[in-house]
Amino acid sequence: MNNFSSFFFTLESIFWVIIFFGGSIFVHEFGHFIAAKRRKLFVPRFSIGFGPRLFSKTIGGTEFCISLFPFGGYVALPQLMEAKELEGKYDIPPDRPPISWIDKIIVSAMGAVFNVLFAFVLATILWKTGMEQSQNTTNNIIGYIKSEVTLANGERVISPAKAAGLKIGDQIIAIDGIQTHNLNDIIHGVALGEKRDALGPLSTVTILREGKCQDFTVHPVLLEQNRRSKESLRIMGIETFQELFISSIFKNTPAERAGLQKGDKLLSINGEKLFSFSQFNDILEREKEFQLTVERDGKEITIPLSRENISVTCPFLKITTAHGTFEASPIFTHRDAIVDPHGDECTLQLLSMESEFQEKFPQWKIGDAITHLQRKPVHNIADSSFIFQNAIDRVVTLTLNNQDYPISIRKAELIPSEQYCSIGVDLCGTHILVHQNPFSLIGEGARLTFLTLKSLLSPASDVHFKNLMGPPGILDTLYTLAGRDLRLLLWLVILLNVNLAIFNLLPIPILDGGVIALTLLEKIFRRKIASRILAAIQLTCMIFFLGLMLYVSFFDINRIMGKKDMKKIYHKQQQLFIDEQLLWNGLKSS
Repeated sequence: MNNFSSFFFTLESIFWVIIFFGGSIFVHEFGHFIAAKRRKLFVPRFSIGFGPRLFSKTIGGTEFCISLFPFGGYVALPQLMEAKELEGKYDIPPDRPPISWIDKIIVSAMGAVFNVLFAFVLATILWKTGMEQSQNTTNNIIGYIKSEVTLANGERVISPAKAAGLKIGDQIIAIDGIQTHNLNDIIHGVALGEKRDALGPLSTVTILREGKCQDFTVHPVLLEQNRRSKESLRIMGIETFQELFISSIFKNTPAERAGLQKGDKLLSINGEKLFSFSQFNDILEREKEFQLTVERDGKEITIPLSRENISVTCPFLKITTAHGTFEASPIFTHRDAIVDPHGDECTLQLLSMESEFQEKFPQWKIGDAITHLQRKPVHNIADSSFIFQNAIDRVVTLTLNNQDYPISIRKAELIPSEQYCSIGVDLCGTHILVHQNPFSLIGEGARLTFLTLKSLLSPASDVHFKNLMGPPGILDTLYTLAGRDLRLLLWLVILLNVNLAIFNLLPIPILDGGVIALTLLEKIFRRKIASRILAAIQLTCMIFFLGLMLYVSFFDINRIMGKKDMKKIYHKQQQLFIDEQLLWNGLKSS
């Protein structure tokens, strides 16, 4: 049943991707088509989709086609593009008058105009429905400053925000003179920065602290965003403000004994105002006993509390064999309490395998139970570790799915449980239904597009062509958002259409803006550019853009593969997490 539901969920996501991605291209081409027809230009073909034609019918001198691949469409305008290699060879009827310079400009511009109109319609829908956003994405107040950040080479450095002297509670009102209103503005302001000095990347951060504006010089660091694509972006190591509420309370915990209740809003610890989850966890790390102030029914209540250290993850075994590495984690036999994750009775389950090992043992599957070692039942992970560590350079027989497998052991490691400070509650933040007016949203998209182009062309920035997103990346992102929330999908399609409109109006031959620029040059100098020269320029630009698209798509594919790797790591982490209530039951029974 789950596979059945997943199948239709996938089909629905693909449907929305085709509708909105294909629709964005279709709307652009439809703008050219309508303008060309109104200006009485020769339009031999208008196709919905690309590739081989499935159906076609000629109406009013135009062949209307439905083609195999439903991603957008195209319109043939031989009077507009004189390069037959690009537009195709069509015989223009002799009764058609020569195209005027104003015709060229209007027809060329209408594609972008229709993209903006399409974006406006979608933005109006989103404005009326509203889009749910986490509170921390809607404000510009610092909620947490990381002590350190880890670079791609594994080096740990002090976070730029901490080094610069920023503080929790500061309101970031501008970066490099550009106003910031929310988390996205802050991220883009730093990542797209173009300033640099002898120490490296540089940002001037303007903050509001105790009613006074202050400028801070921050030196962002480059943080690797994806292991496969190896792309890095500037960051300064902060999180934004998030109110904290208790969503649930575990039994047998300090929180339950102290009288905390579901729905309590956490205000402060020992008088220190709380701004984020990360700040709350940091305080628990350093304070064993403390005074927690909460808001309940409009009143502030201060409650004395102490926290406990609990094992938030299972220990697991990392076994290196003659054929690669695999990992195994415990499945605890008793499900009512966990006293000692290392010593409690369990069997083992296969957690992960290197590709080399998986090729050697294709019948092994993640989640399979390892019930026996050396033909003796598995008792706990500590004993299992002992067996493996005493069999280095020897063979251990594993029983999996009632079949014995002799494995030559090279190395065995017991990775211990991760410790976590807890009072026995689950916390949640708040979400806000944001109704952003269409003009503001489209303006935001235009601003971001121009900032990205400006940063891309600046030699002092750290934004490169490989950071851009091509068709594979766009399709993957649209598919992901379609599976999460259609409003998020609408938001991205709006930005995509604004981006498409601006990009197509750039004065580059082969783009609509290039046609407009060349037309204006011909009008100003009263001299027509030779067809042979124009065709050569357009063909050269086409080859360049195809090469650029392939280059960007290469990094898209690597980025997608990197995301899949991260999903595997996330799934592994989920497998290792222990139900916190079982741990609290175990602490009580011990």
